[in-house]
Amino acid sequence: IPDESSDRHNMTNAKLANADRLLVFLYYFQVLVAYIFDDIELAIKMVEKCIEMDERISFFKRGSIQGFVLDSEITFLYGLTSLVQARKTKEDIWKTRGHESMKKVKKLAKDYPSSYQHKLLLLEAESAFNAGNKRKASEKYELAVTLSRNNEFIQDQALSCELAGKFYAKQRNEYKASHYYGKAHELYLEWGAKGKADHLRENYPY
Repeated sequence: IPDESSDRHNMTNAKLANADRLLVFLYYFQVLVAYIFDDIELAIKMVEKCIEMDERISFFKRGSIQGFVLDSEITFLYGLTSLVQARKTKEDIWKTRGHESMKKVKKLAKDYPSSYQHKLLLLEAESAFNAGNKRKASEKYELAVTLSRNNEFIQDQALSCELAGKFYAKQRNEYKASHYYGKAHELYLEWGAKGKADHLRENYPY
């Protein structure tokens, strides 16, 4: 005879598990939107909420392709947001967090190169930008653009072009900044992110 109280308990746990999973997805999309619209403080706040939930969602990540991909994407975004914050604040803690994320993405790039090598290159480009290594940064941005295109990750190609544009604008290389911003705008439109394309055109008028 089924234990009704036990069934109710199991159903409650299942509902809570699904709620946690949906909440993590929500946080992830908030991180993504905040980052691409340049709200770095909000992106950091949201990604740290994901990390706080790490133990609660461990059941979801284990043996789950969705969970693995989500966790990897959060790591990548945390690396990007940390490196931008390091450039902005000059605080070592953000540099450290950015490099910790890079280590994790480096392992992913070794195991799954077609999905993560271009992401690693982009993190390395941002790190070189922060360090003032212009030549290395330039090489890494351009490799990230090429590899994300070759691997057909249009959203990452768009992001790589945008970040390359920001780098070249900082170097006062208007020709390359204009080229990469223009390419990023085209790719965001192709990806279907018209709002982001409009934001790019309005805020970076090259």
